Amino acid sequence: MTPPWEFLLDEAAFQSILPPEHARFARPIREGLSLFLGGLPPEQQMSIVRAQAQLPASASFSQRLGILARSSPVLHKVGQILARDKRLPLELRGYLSELESLPPVVSQPVLEQAIAQELGPLDRLGITLGPAIAEASVAVVVPFDRNQSSSGSNSNGQTTTKGVFKILKPGIEQQLDHELRLLTQVGEQLDRRCQELQIPELDYEDAFSQAHVKLLDEVQLENEQRHLVEAKAFFADEPRVQIPELLEHCTKRVTCMERLSGGKVTDHGLFGGRPKRELAALLGEALIAAPVFSKREDPIFHGDPHAGNLFLTDDGRLGILDWSLVGRLGADVRRMIVQISLAAVVLDARGVALRMAELAAPQRPDETALKAVAEKWVACVRRGRFPGLSWLVAMLDEAVQQAKLRVPEDLMLFRKSLLALEGVVMDVGDRTGLIDRTLNMEFMRHFAVELPQRWFHPPFSHRFATQVSNFDITHALLGAPTALASFLTGHALDAIESCQGKASNTMNVSH
Repeated sequence: MTPPWEFLLDEAAFQSILPPEHARFARPIREGLSLFLGGLPPEQQMSIVRAQAQLPASASFSQRLGILARSSPVLHKVGQILARDKRLPLELRGYLSELESLPPVVSQPVLEQAIAQELGPLDRLGITLGPAIAEASVAVVVPFDRNQSSSGSNSNGQTTTKGVFKILKPGIEQQLDHELRLLTQVGEQLDRRCQELQIPELDYEDAFSQAHVKLLDEVQLENEQRHLVEAKAFFADEPRVQIPELLEHCTKRVTCMERLSGGKVTDHGLFGGRPKRELAALLGEALIAAPVFSKREDPIFHGDPHAGNLFLTDDGRLGILDWSLVGRLGADVRRMIVQISLAAVVLDARGVALRMAELAAPQRPDETALKAVAEKWVACVRRGRFPGLSWLVAMLDEAVQQAKLRVPEDLMLFRKSLLALEGVVMDVGDRTGLIDRTLNMEFMRHFAVELPQRWFHPPFSHRFATQVSNFDITHALLGAPTALASFLTGHALDAIESCQGKASNTMNVSH
């Protein structure tokens, strides 16, 4: 029997919304989504059908996908990630961006009852709830005022605390766990049919299992509460960033925190290029540069920086919300990232391949394929591309597909965060490459601060924010002549290949 939502899964329609270089993934996406939807409970499947039936017959494929994403916490999360991906059609991104902050669907009486069950009678606590203001993939945000007696505070001898409750939707833990298990089944199917579907032979099941573990953090509000405290301390010395203060009355299903006044950074209302660029640069500094150049051993980073979690507050600060999904960018990983970039600067493709392999240890990638990937991307550096974070991520993506490179779980999450943030930064500042420029400036700033201290550190010490040792600097300088020779040789070969290509085209035309 054909599933009632099968009309949604049109392979040609998927091809129309994918970037040309990824059009071949239309079939596996269609089949994976079919397996996922088919495993949902019958009542959820019927809800999907009803939502689609309410759309006009003229509704576009992009609009239907946007509505479909609202029916599932997993699809909701995927939609939020893709909402700012500039490779996707503008119409689709418009519908997906609505997922960043949806109007509440759970009724107010249900929310009030759920909060009261967790905290007890709210009137005894002096708490007055307001109407819910937003609904995310797994939780609803409800504002509140709390009046407390305090001498000399106002005419009534009371102070008023303005906060929000983030409360899990009823039954969301079971729903999310079921959907994540379905996601693992999709990975198993893709692993079995890589050749038939003509997709890279990766360990999809393992990748989706890693996502399973990370996304379960979304419903572990006790973890988010700890992350809020840690993030508050991490940004304590950055006055331009505001992290909500954790308040009392938190439970396993409710997070109680300070209410920030403002709106999404993409709805900033700023005029003039400079204020926009400053806000965009601040996004890159706070969410990417801060953990990359931290002196802490395992600095925290935000794992879900979509526009709905990033506020421009009324006093002009960057408010960072929703710390349920986070990662750790360990010193070893950051050091290896720097080593890869340094090897690329001196055009050492062999060194780039070796460092990537070390990044994946103890797993062993396909060394021949890894070397070919490294040579390709070092050639890009020789032709003028700076080996920054965007270059690194693109190279690692290709190494994962072509050489079966396995990178640390948190680095994969960091890559996903960078993808989400790049689109937000472009929407805020209207400039490409801004994150890389921001990282370069932050590297030079930290390096300048470190210079006087370097006289007092051993040659191999990496105890710097830049993760660059004195030996690394010396090695790079000594490699400069070899890099120059590689540049000139490679440039000559590029010129020869270009001339050969033009000659071949001329001959084809003449024939």
